[in-house]
Amino acid sequence: MIRASLSSEAVPPEERFDWWHGLKSVSPIATTLRSDYTEDFPVAVDHVDLGAATLTTMSYPSSEVRRTARHIRKGDPGSLQVSLTLQGLSGFEQAGRNVRFGAGNILLYDSSSPFEGWMRRGDDSGAATRSIVATLPLRLLPFPPDRLASLVAVPLSGSEGFGGLLAHFMRQVMDDVGQFGGTSAASDRLSHTLVDLVGHMAAQRLDQKQELPPESRSRTLLLRVQSHVRRHLGDPALSPDSIAAAHHISTRYLHRLFQEQGLTVSSWIRQLRLERCRRALANPDLATVPVGAIAARWGFSQPAVFTRAFRAAYGLTPSEARARTLLGDGSALAVNGSALMVKDDG
Repeated sequence: MIRASLSSEAVPPEERFDWWHGLKSVSPIATTLRSDYTEDFPVAVDHVDLGAATLTTMSYPSSEVRRTARHIRKGDPGSLQVSLTLQGLSGFEQAGRNVRFGAGNILLYDSSSPFEGWMRRGDDSGAATRSIVATLPLRLLPFPPDRLASLVAVPLSGSEGFGGLLAHFMRQVMDDVGQFGGTSAASDRLSHTLVDLVGHMAAQRLDQKQELPPESRSRTLLLRVQSHVRRHLGDPALSPDSIAAAHHISTRYLHRLFQEQGLTVSSWIRQLRLERCRRALANPDLATVPVGAIAARWGFSQPAVFTRAFRAAYGLTPSEARARTLLGDGSALAVNGSALMVKDDG
């Protein structure tokens, strides 16, 4: 995968809008821009190329964007764009719909049809508008384009259902894509996951879940299971049986979901708990909290078991790790074994 950042910082303030407008006018999904902030238009872009799909975080002042039929005639990649508003207010018009929405909403739009949109600052603080946009080929989705037409320019929730999983995934990748590895295989897996989540969000809205391929349903179920685990990580009773029951599947099937990713349920839970404990032990604000209390907070009910597991993972006892980190000697603690499949950012 390729990650690149772009900033207008080196461009003179009075030239920033024209610079950004020029870049957008020659991009694969070309558009024209308008803004009331042409005298200074600071832009920050973070872009991750996953091969089949891309994710881009963009930050800039209030502006308007338009893609016309003329743009489309000059070139159209046949892409679906999925925009998650992080900060500011947004509006969009496509396929006869004109909608407005705020931070936390997801919007789908089609590069093959003209559209207009705008993003505005949500208050007078001067904070930039911010969004993450995923771009993926329409041909990868398990629906014919005409079935998705009813979803474009319709604000969807980024806090619940499959929309919530999709929003979490997009943020997670952009926060630290390196955690997934830098191989082409990792890029393929991330692209598949992105397509799966968009497909499930669309299917949930269209009530067409039966059209999704079985492997897509399995990957998305795994993401739901992992989200459940994070929410209940401090519960010492969390177990494969309780997780399976919460998702109305057999424990055997749960184990198979993890095995397909080269993981086991119990070891993955243990890794997450150890990482939460490691972070707490490194936090100066928690320096007076007993090690045993931190371990119990994250589901380790037996101190001896916790100490052994911590030493095996980090090469130090919990007390040694706390002392070394809080002394600020710059030592790094590396987790042994395989990397976590999904970032623990709780």
